[in-house]
Amino acid sequence: MSESFEAFRRTIGFGFKAAPLQATGQLLTGVVMAAGPPILVWAGKVFVDAVSAQDLETGLWAVALLAVGVGVLMLNVFIYCNCVFAVLERTRALADRKLMETFGGADSLAHHEHPEYLDQVHRIREERDGLGQMTNATAGIVRSLSTLVAVSVLLAQVHPALLALAALGGVSVFVGRKTRDLQVAAQEETSEAERLRRDLFELGTNGSSGKELRVFGLTDELVRLHHKASDPVVAVRHRADWKGAVLQSLDALLSAAGYVGAVVFVISLALNGRATPGDVVLAVGLAANLGWAARTMVSYGTNFLRTLRVARRFLWLERYAVRVARTPENPLSVPASVQDGIELRDVTFAYPETDRLILDRLSLQLPAGSVVALVGENGAGKTTLVKLLSGFYVPDSGSVLVDGTPIERFPLAEWQSRVSATFQDHAAFEFVARETVGVGDLRRLSDEGAVRTALDRAGATSVIDVLPDGLESQLGTQWDGVDLSGGQWQKLALGRGLMRQDPLLVVFDEPTAALDPQTEHALFTRFAEAARDSRSRGTVTLLVSHRFSTVRMADLIVVLDSGSVLELGSHAELMAHGGLYAELYGLQSRAYQ
Repeated sequence: MSESFEAFRRTIGFGFKAAPLQATGQLLTGVVMAAGPPILVWAGKVFVDAVSAQDLETGLWAVALLAVGVGVLMLNVFIYCNCVFAVLERTRALADRKLMETFGGADSLAHHEHPEYLDQVHRIREERDGLGQMTNATAGIVRSLSTLVAVSVLLAQVHPALLALAALGGVSVFVGRKTRDLQVAAQEETSEAERLRRDLFELGTNGSSGKELRVFGLTDELVRLHHKASDPVVAVRHRADWKGAVLQSLDALLSAAGYVGAVVFVISLALNGRATPGDVVLAVGLAANLGWAARTMVSYGTNFLRTLRVARRFLWLERYAVRVARTPENPLSVPASVQDGIELRDVTFAYPETDRLILDRLSLQLPAGSVVALVGENGAGKTTLVKLLSGFYVPDSGSVLVDGTPIERFPLAEWQSRVSATFQDHAAFEFVARETVGVGDLRRLSDEGAVRTALDRAGATSVIDVLPDGLESQLGTQWDGVDLSGGQWQKLALGRGLMRQDPLLVVFDEPTAALDPQTEHALFTRFAEAARDSRSRGTVTLLVSHRFSTVRMADLIVVLDSGSVLELGSHAELMAHGGLYAELYGLQSRAYQ
């Protein structure tokens, strides 16, 4: 209960934070809208009784009340609708921002390996609009309750037995909740299969996979797999929908029987002289109002429960982000420079949900001011080592240290602000070209000179030269911008990775895979020279590549094999040793002859 209340408090707060005046107005005008119809029905009762009694004054008073009430309700509807749409629009935007902050603000990337997390994220994404509807759902419930109270009070004046109609409304609310519970249970049962279905759909409709789908004739196979994944999802959810439909049909029959019974009961009272003609009009009108209020309560109640469930998931996500946050108890400031080096000491690591060790008691010293190359076959642990150094993951055992201080003692954001990187699976930010590169150092995002310097260091000025508006060119065809080749995107990513002026760790993780060997060699040579120029800061530059010919200029070459350091030394030392490095280097060299 406390968790549900906290989830409710957090998400209804979105509405009052995004649109405080409109949210308050929605609640108040909703109450007016709810109380208005019962009052108008009561005025109709007074009018009918006045006509029956030939009471002109009372009849005119009732007509005036009807006219004013209709006018007020019409004006109130316009205000209410304006408030509803304003609150929904602004709250959804705020909720989306909160989700982006929470998704992207988690300190670690490890949660992306957990099926539980992925299923929860999928559910939140699937129903994220619900986070913006808590104010609307709450206002609807307040409106329905106001109607139920007003109708119950007026029905009790005719005869207390008519309050049984309100009990039927409670049955409708219960049925609505049960129906929603069935749907939610079906959704959660099929979350993983639905995630697979959506992934297959994205794969089958995404432009990046279109070439291979056509060349290899995979479209029909993807359709088959999508159909196979869809069947259990549709079957489980369809079954839940049918169960809910049966319950709602029975509820509708019960409500109809109750409505007819109430009307017959009041007519019999009138025929026996125990009720006036106006009472009959009042009972018929209020019964209709009660039916509308019950349906509204079911609609908004089920929407409220759905929204509350999404709100609890959002609360879970927020708490998860807090739980994985790495906030040291006695934080230390990141040093201005590296004096001795960066060390991995007895580091062991395995990805979540797996038993295979990616790094196995690995120890490695990266000297300050050095250019270090990581080489090894696929799966040797190169990229994982880079992720640990960057703070994306925490070792299962062992430590990563900077000048003898574990990086866990540094605030993670502060450490990552002193890391610069370019990854093979880099992002293609479809911004203006200057921003696509400039986001590598947000402080200098608008500094055209800094962006051009970074592009020059990355050998990427040729990409800008062919753009129609230079650095101000919009990138990405979906924004009517310029489409770039894979190599051009990679060069811009290299420029982005060279924007920071004072990094302590610079990582190039297969950043030139889309470039030819000669271009990669020239770039790596340039990177190595630039790194040596900044040795006064002790910056460690880490090069990861499968091309052995491009890493020979490194001060230190580390050969990884099965998560451990197999060989260590300069190019000359490793060639003289005649081990795996020399063997692989020889094989690649002969391939280019």
